[in-house]
Amino acid sequence: MKTHDKYRFSLQWKAETAEKVQVGEFLESLGNRKSEFVLLAVTEYLNTHPEVMDAGGKLQIVVKPSYTQEQVMEIVLAVLKEEMIGAKPPSDASGSECESTVSEDDIDEMLNNLDIFK
Repeated sequence: MKTHDKYRFSLQWKAETAEKVQVGEFLESLGNRKSEFVLLAVTEYLNTHPEVMDAGGKLQIVVKPSYTQEQVMEIVLAVLKEEMIGAKPPSDASGSECESTVSEDDIDEMLNNLDIFK
């Protein structure tokens, strides 16, 4: 909003990603210097992307995820593998533990066949 001799804006966003929390905490730490930092950041963006200032120019905002699909897959596989290796062996009808015949190679093969995550 433009007033007589200055501009006034209010910003807010949900703290739903690590990046949003990081930016929020950083801006909060700036105290009364937030405005100058935002002004500097937007000026730098406009200098890098002058096409957005053209009449009818489009501002394209691309949100990059914190993790790539490959990183998510690695994390999921690691967690599944860890859980399966550390899992208690199944019990038989009498409550006695059955001998586990699952090897780490078996787990690797099973995890490599999980098409649902691809």
